Amino acid sequence: MQINPLSDVLGAEVIGIDVGNLDEVTFDKVHEAFLEHHVLVFRDQNLPPERQVAFAQRFGELDVHIQKDNKHSGHEAIQVLSNKKVNGEYIGSPSAGDAWHSDLSYTDIPTLCTMLYAMEIPEVGGDTEWSNMYRAYDTLSEEMKQRLDGLHARHTFNRFRNPRVEVPEIYKGIGKERYADIAPPDAVHPLVRTHPETGRKALYLSERFTIGIEELEEEEGQALMDELIAHQKQRDFIYRHKWSLHDLTIWDNRCLIHLACGGVPEGQIRHMHRVIVRGDKPY
Repeated sequence: MQINPLSDVLGAEVIGIDVGNLDEVTFDKVHEAFLEHHVLVFRDQNLPPERQVAFAQRFGELDVHIQKDNKHSGHEAIQVLSNKKVNGEYIGSPSAGDAWHSDLSYTDIPTLCTMLYAMEIPEVGGDTEWSNMYRAYDTLSEEMKQRLDGLHARHTFNRFRNPRVEVPEIYKGIGKERYADIAPPDAVHPLVRTHPETGRKALYLSERFTIGIEELEEEEGQALMDELIAHQKQRDFIYRHKWSLHDLTIWDNRCLIHLACGGVPEGQIRHMHRVIVRGDKPY
């Protein structure tokens, strides 16, 4: 096994192993690398659904995404992210991840990690970016860190309640009803969370899911959020991944936000299988 850093800020590629066939010693090394690099890219993996699910279960209990209309027909824990159509209908979610976010932060128990497996990739576009929220917090001024201490942010899945994001075209006709039907109650989490395994502090908000700060008046809270969101998207914090066929990525939602960059031309296919692992209540 070789572990090669992909950037100075986050990410490493793992070469020479089959994630479906790891002994405990090797898995422990993988887990150490996961905590150190926050994103791991396993190259050239052969992962039918049951093998991807089995590998994900080694990190913890699996969760099921609330968008159940995009789940894999044979595996409830797998969500299909795809711009492929059959009989004129998308077979998966074509717009997932189109704004910066941390997976399932809108639930009381957000996601520990996400695994995304590339089954088909386009020639152009379809990249993914991650931004390091450890570094986002560490580079704040001491005055700002003190200001954020004890503050909590409100998160929602419902795009219609968030002026920072747009509603995808395919959902505009049924949007308000759809989001109202499937959105869970809002979740409130610390604006700065402590990673349960490393003990490090990370900024914890996103333009996709965060809509307000509980302890502040609306105008002041929104202004602070604008400042923090701009800060967390600095290029110095970001690694951009160009996918190769059969890449498996795993990333730590407790210290990262991520973005699906889009840009896939008409007629080209981006088809992925996603599995999420349930985490802990942020503190």
